[in-house]
This record gives sequence, structure tokens and C-alpha cells, in this order.
Amino acid sequence: MATVASPRFHEHERPAAVSHSNWLVSSLVGCLVYAIVFINAADFRGDTGEEFSVHWQIYFRLMICAICGGTGLLLISKSYRAFVTFPGFLITLLIAWIGVTLPFSVDRSYSIAAYISLGAVTMLLPAAMQILGGYRYLLVVATGLMTFLVGSWIAYLVFPEIGIFKEQITRTEVLERMGGLGHPNELGLYSAFTTVLFAVLGYGRRLSWLIVIPAMLLGVVTLVACFSRTSMGITVVGLLVVYRKELFTQQTVIAALLLAIVLIPPVFVVAGTGGFDWVIGDTLEKLSKSGSADELTTATGRTEIWAYAIGRIADQPLHGYGYMTARFVMEKYSYHCHNIVLNMCLNTGVIGGMVLLSMVLYFVYAIYHDPRYEIDGLVAVILAGGLIDGMLFAAVPSASILIWFSALLWRQLDMQFDPPQPEAD
Repeated sequence: MATVASPRFHEHERPAAVSHSNWLVSSLVGCLVYAIVFINAADFRGDTGEEFSVHWQIYFRLMICAICGGTGLLLISKSYRAFVTFPGFLITLLIAWIGVTLPFSVDRSYSIAAYISLGAVTMLLPAAMQILGGYRYLLVVATGLMTFLVGSWIAYLVFPEIGIFKEQITRTEVLERMGGLGHPNELGLYSAFTTVLFAVLGYGRRLSWLIVIPAMLLGVVTLVACFSRTSMGITVVGLLVVYRKELFTQQTVIAALLLAIVLIPPVFVVAGTGGFDWVIGDTLEKLSKSGSADELTTATGRTEIWAYAIGRIADQPLHGYGYMTARFVMEKYSYHCHNIVLNMCLNTGVIGGMVLLSMVLYFVYAIYHDPRYEIDGLVAVILAGGLIDGMLFAAVPSASILIWFSALLWRQLDMQFDPPQPEAD
């Protein structure tokens, strides 16, 4: 389906792709990819309240983005074709439209800074992917994710003023969750990415299970510690996509159908007598933060958030309120729309939302018609989580945006996932 943005390598040329690149350049782009994943997401200051302020961390992240943009310009010969052919053209279209909406932003300086950061990081990605190669690129991403998790545990255990997040769930109750180097939900997302990506690296023994299993266990334990229910669910979705060939065979599907045929009739009989009412209610209460089942039956209040967001989008349907300004528009409703497409519509209008939706549709089609297990699980994490959370775009691009755009370019650049082999003498 995808148009190839650069000439396809012959099989014997692929292992030597990185060795033909300048060592300093490959080291630089590897460090920048690592910094985008780890540094751009890490918060070493802790919870200082919801008020936005400019501080040293923001300047440091902006410097990383500036270096990414400068490096991307120097390597533009490796990148430009990726941005003018499908599906990479969708990235160009989205960024161009965001630029059109900037003059209408409710906070123009904030939107411009976020926009420049997004463009600078995006400009680097196609070149970085081709220089490092698919295997090394994902290995660098995995290293950044793992560093974030390890750093979060250090913050949680050693520096509780940074690592513990206190969430007001009722007027009188405060829930303490592991936040580590970020919000618990962001830590949960990074844990989901880590678990799925190391499962990918262990698949086919591309990385030793002595590394893979501890990394996956750390990801799962962190998911439980930060109590991000969304992240727990999307981790399962990502793993199911990675291992779908093994799990969804004809035999397993038939076995599942037979089991359903046997179990469904008695379940309906018991349910009809009210035998499950207390079980369902008790389970929902235990899964909720506040102890109320209503929290989950309304998707933790998301139904109200979505209704409010749609109303605000209807007020400014063409250009929205400015890139990354949902934090100001949705101030009374958790600072974002809890849906990636609604969030983009709110920020940049319906046109921006439709471009993002086009990316979503491309991924759904590509995962089915041209499966690439090395990236499909990561994409599934974002797609599943993006239905009920605004986990994609951020003021300073980090792992989510990098993974989303990289996956969009993956097939187009014909990325390979085989570890590079030493050149023959």
C-alpha cells in the first residue's frame, strides 16, 4: 500500500547500512532519539502544582529539540522524500495545518514554542531511522524507556517529594500513586511501551531473554505501582497484537468458541436471577479510585468531558484554540479531551482532527494488510489508549509522538528489524 520514499536496499546491503554512515553522526542521532524519549518526558522537579511556568527543564528540552531540528536540516537529503510521499505526507499536512492555526491560538507564544518543538523533532526522525536502522533505532527507544522506569523507581523510593503523586479523588480523600519522573498516567504509558517493546525485542530472540524478562517484569510491576488502569489495559492490547499469530490460530479460535458455547448459557441463567449483581458491583468499586462504581460506568467522568469538548469544538470548528492549548480550554476538565482525535480537533479545528484520523485509519489498514509485529504492538498501545486518553501530542515531543511518527514512516522507508551483522572480511 505505502509508497516507498527511498530506494529499497538489496538484502546483502542492509546489514552494512550503519557502518557506511559516519560514526559521529550515528552516535549523535542515537543520543538525540534517546534524549527525546527520556529527557523530554522526565520531570526532576516533582509536583509543583498545575500552574504553568517556564523553568530550567523546559529550556533544556527546547535545547534538545533545537539540536534535533539543526541535525535534521543537515540530514535533509535523507528525509525530504519521506515527507512528500504517502503516508509521510500526512505528517507534513498535519504540521502545515497546525501552522495555519497558530494566529488564532488563545496562547500564541505557548503554541508557537510547542509547534517549533514538534517540527524540529519530526525533521530528524526519517534520517535517524535510516542511519540507525530498524533494530538499533528500536533498541535506542527501548533504552530510553527503560531509563525512565529505573529513574522513576529511584525517585519514588529515594526522593518521595518527586516520585509520589498525590491525587485528590474526593473532597476528603487523597490517593498516593507512584509518579516517579512524571504523572502516574504518563509513567503507566511508558511502562506499557516498555513491556510491549521488550516483548518485541525478545520475539525471535533478537535480544536475550535474560534482558527481556527482567525488563518486562519491571514494566508490569510499575504498571501496578502507578495504578494506571488505562495503561494496564492497553499493555494487554499491545501484547495481543505482537503475538497475534501465535494466539489467534484456527485451533485457539475454535477452542474459545466452544468454551463460550459451554459457559454462556449458565452465565445468563445466573445473571437473570441477580446472582452476579454483588460481584459486579464489588469488582467495579475495587477497580475505581474513589470506591464508587459510578466512576467506571461513566469512564471515570470521560462521558462528561467528551460532551464538553464537543461543545467547545463546535464553537471554533475551523481553527480550534491553538496547538496544545487544551490545557487552558479544558482547565476544569482534566486539561485535555481524553481522546486523541477530539484533542486535535479542539487544538487545531476539525481539519487537523481529520488528518489525525487519517493516520489512525492508515494504521488500522496497515496492521491488517501489511503486519509488522515490531511496531504494530506499540501503535496498538496508542490507538487503544487514545480512545479514552490524550496520550499522543505534548508541548515537548517525547516517546508517544516519536513512536507514532516513526511507525507511520516504518513501512514507507522499508525499515528492517534484523540485528546488523558484521561485514565479511
